[in-house]
Amino acid sequence: MRTHVLNIGEVKTDATPSIFTCFGLGSCIGLFVQDRATGISGGAHILLPEDVKANAKDGKCYNVKDALERLFMHFIRGGSTLDTLRAKFVGGANIITASGNVGEKNIRSVIDHLVAHRIFIAALDVGGSSSRTAHFHSCTSELRVRTAENNQYKIF
Repeated sequence: MRTHVLNIGEVKTDATPSIFTCFGLGSCIGLFVQDRATGISGGAHILLPEDVKANAKDGKCYNVKDALERLFMHFIRGGSTLDTLRAKFVGGANIITASGNVGEKNIRSVIDHLVAHRIFIAALDVGGSSSRTAHFHSCTSELRVRTAENNQYKIF
């Protein structure tokens, strides 16, 4: 089984059994998408909401719009249609109160984009004030989320 660690701004997909991991999700979003029809799964570690422009460096996508466009492009190139995708996402915490609650803006932006593309949202663990680490297992569609405050896993 392959392991993909998604750093900030990274978007990856894989058609083989994989685990996608995002460490230290504060206001960032860890988005995990799967197409059970094609077997393709993928993820993105998103830093900023869509209304914040971020220059992509080294092929990275820092805002919601850019990350989702790149992720969907990978799925379509692999033979998926957007109506067969399922999404799970994590993060969007209000870690730094002086930041204008970027986490809440990230959550809203991701939901708006997924709904606009008719992507089914199968699970989410968002908001609050604690950072999270997320592991998505493509074989089982299981999302394991560990919060920093209690160091215990939730399974979605």
